[in-house]
Amino acid sequence: MKLLAAMALALALCTTALGSAAGSIDVPRTFAAQLAKMKRTTRVPVLLPPSLPLLGNYKVYPSLYGASRNAFQLELSGAPNCLGANACFIAMFRGERGGKLPGRPNARLANGDPAFFHPVSCGGSCAPNSFWFTHKGYLYSWQAKDLRAPEKAVLTRMANQAIAAGPR
Repeated sequence: MKLLAAMALALALCTTALGSAAGSIDVPRTFAAQLAKMKRTTRVPVLLPPSLPLLGNYKVYPSLYGASRNAFQLELSGAPNCLGANACFIAMFRGERGGKLPGRPNARLANGDPAFFHPVSCGGSCAPNSFWFTHKGYLYSWQAKDLRAPEKAVLTRMANQAIAAGPR
């Protein structure tokens, strides 16, 4: 019985009810407290899109999963203390000094920067849409699930907006 209840909760966190209005999350505002902490630690320019256009409406919980001199990682979850679990994961934004794309570029940003998109893939569980791009010697990797379609175009637009807005 407990297993069924846990599975029902996970399903509720992963799915969006039919007919619900699309939501958009103000990314910089949502991560305001985490950005303030990161500025004391990381030297990596924090590029974030102004918004995250999702198919469903979510209550989000922002987390700073790490910040060092050469890297940072921010995550959005649909439940507190999610710790990257598939059931409550919404999005991740990571930046690091150096690094290279995990595959041959299959997208270009407006300024000519190369990017690599990998769509949702499912095996034992589903991995979210993934998007990597390099900009001025830094590698940025973003993941998001439940994005509006077409996901590659949405993530490319978000990266262009993040670069245009500049470091947060």
